[in-house]
Amino acid sequence: MVLPIMGGVFLDKIGIRQGLVLFTFILTVGQLVFTIGGYQANYDTMIAGRIIFGMGGECMNVAQSAIVSVWFKGKELAFAMGINMSISRLGSVLNAAVVPSIYDTYGLGPALMIGFAICVFSLLNALGLVWLDKKAEKQNPNSAARIAADEQFKWSDLYDFDLSFWILTGSCVLTYMSVFPYIQVASDLLQTKYHFDKITAGYLFGVPYIISAISSPILGLAIDKVGKRALLICLSSSILILAYGTSMMMPECYQCYNEVYPLVLTGIGYSIYAAAIWGSIPYIVKPSAVGTAFGIATAIQNIGLVIAPTLVGMIKDNTKTIDHGYFYVNAFFVLINVIGLMLNMSLYYIDLYQNNGVLDKI
Repeated sequence: MVLPIMGGVFLDKIGIRQGLVLFTFILTVGQLVFTIGGYQANYDTMIAGRIIFGMGGECMNVAQSAIVSVWFKGKELAFAMGINMSISRLGSVLNAAVVPSIYDTYGLGPALMIGFAICVFSLLNALGLVWLDKKAEKQNPNSAARIAADEQFKWSDLYDFDLSFWILTGSCVLTYMSVFPYIQVASDLLQTKYHFDKITAGYLFGVPYIISAISSPILGLAIDKVGKRALLICLSSSILILAYGTSMMMPECYQCYNEVYPLVLTGIGYSIYAAAIWGSIPYIVKPSAVGTAFGIATAIQNIGLVIAPTLVGMIKDNTKTIDHGYFYVNAFFVLINVIGLMLNMSLYYIDLYQNNGVLDKI
């Protein structure tokens, strides 16, 4: 949970290029160890591989966000981050569709080898990105993802993080505490409340990811054209409140598609939120602290994602007699999004009246 913070500080200290290659290399080594454990059917080796993978993966996400923000801030930042998110979500969808069939046909080792091959491809792309960045630096020293010695991160920079950043981070953790746990329980909800089989439920619960993969670049491009980031963040919270309120009120039925509406609304609300929130961070912190800011936001988000499934499980287990436990689970999601909406409205007010509308501008 704290690795993104350490990774963010590390990036701001040594530079984004070196950090990106290092973290991607660690991730690739982790997947290799995991794959070897799969071929050997050695659980301890597989666990070691996942630990190494996690050490690189979380920090690599921070590095990706940081280098994209350096290259595209003030131009097509939201669009670039939307493309990044879209590829990520498509990867999740393809993984769910392809890897199980490879596992059923060839076994665990070959299935994990696919993941290792993708990690190697990712490492090659990281090296190519560093080459492109160095080339851009020769042409225009101000365009590269390099931190000058007098601009490197200092611990005192943390004191410069204003209220907007901390409100944005609080909003982020609350929103993600509802979106991902809802998607995680959606398959079981579709089976118990609407009596779908596992295969159909598996297709349906992926609807938010599919919507996100398709719409993220489009939404990012729109944000780059019109701005209004804080307003869109407020809009996304309202859509998520509507989604979970709708899910809470839907009656039980046999293989009807009532839950598709909340799933679609969740996909729309999440896509708008993610497209606006991550592109806002570079506008409210100093350039020398962008990596650290992404790291802190990601780490706090991860803390929420650890806590939320436990809370959801407790609520569901203690209210099983009412709508299979999902009435109060959805009520919990509505509650935290209402709190998130209040934070987002505060962010909008502070941005307009104290920060000169920096999030409102193109």
